[in-house]
Amino acid sequence: MYPRRLMNRPLFNFIPRAKHAAVVLAASLALSGCSLLPIEEEALQPPLIQPAEEELDIVDAAKGNIQTFLKGTANFVSASMDSLSFKESGGRLKSINVTVGQEVKAGDLLAELETGDLELQIRLQRLNVERAQLQYKQARASGANETELRLKEIDMERESMLLESMESRLDQSQLYAPITGIVTFVESLNAGNLVGAYQSIVTVADPSKMQLTYVAANSKDLFPVEAGMPVSLKYKGKNYKGKVLQSPSNAPLAADDAKAERNAVTIVIGMDDAPGGVQIGHSAELVIELQNRENVIVLPRSAIRSYMGRSYVQIADGDRRKEVDVELGLTTATEVEIVRGLEEGQKVILNN
Repeated sequence: MYPRRLMNRPLFNFIPRAKHAAVVLAASLALSGCSLLPIEEEALQPPLIQPAEEELDIVDAAKGNIQTFLKGTANFVSASMDSLSFKESGGRLKSINVTVGQEVKAGDLLAELETGDLELQIRLQRLNVERAQLQYKQARASGANETELRLKEIDMERESMLLESMESRLDQSQLYAPITGIVTFVESLNAGNLVGAYQSIVTVADPSKMQLTYVAANSKDLFPVEAGMPVSLKYKGKNYKGKVLQSPSNAPLAADDAKAERNAVTIVIGMDDAPGGVQIGHSAELVIELQNRENVIVLPRSAIRSYMGRSYVQIADGDRRKEVDVELGLTTATEVEIVRGLEEGQKVILNN
């Protein structure tokens, strides 16, 4: 048991002393650098990694041969074709009497224009001509004088001239097959449609006279092609020979722009010993050897870089890259001729 005097001492006498002790303890901890929180460790620096050396695709600028070819698909067409149109003036279509692929004979009526009652007028005019002829003969037989005879002759000539004019109008309104052959084109028109003068309506081709035509995507592709060049052909798995009959360089002058543009991208090929059974629309694969260069610097096309119309390559110069402008020559799908800018043996970096 505590002495009575301590038990009776008020409690608030101990509080100031407790606060003083807490302050002293906190100050001593701060001065000593101690803390109740865990101490953070310093972050380790990442290890240094040596960068990997860049691997380059390099080829030597070496001399070799390069050759260009024209390859494509040519279609069989007739060498004798007639494109028919109404001359002098057009009109309203009455009928087209044939379809594509139909066989026709020379003289068959293919198409005609509306002419109203022109045929009836022609029949009546033929009667007028016959009457005038009879009157003239009667006047001569009856011993008519010179004046009367001349008047009858004038009547006869006038009626004949009217008949010729009517028959010419009817003839110009009808299209007849000029040759025996196959219809290869029919304009898409219906009865009653207006038709212009010289508008192609029907094309007839002679299947006994066959040749091949090749149409290029760009006229530049045909610049090296000349008439007489040999052509390798493959038709139904068999090889044949032929030659260029017509190229843009020797094509005849065209009267209209459309035909001139077609001639600029078309070559005509004849086949030696053509097989039987060839039909219009059949096709054959063709190869024409164009230009050949020997002992020139040749690179893969992947070595050529282009920018703003500039052609250049990168060459390895020790540890450095160096850009060199080059002039290109013949170009194929995989290779290109270097005309100027490189020397044999230089290390060229491919543009992969």
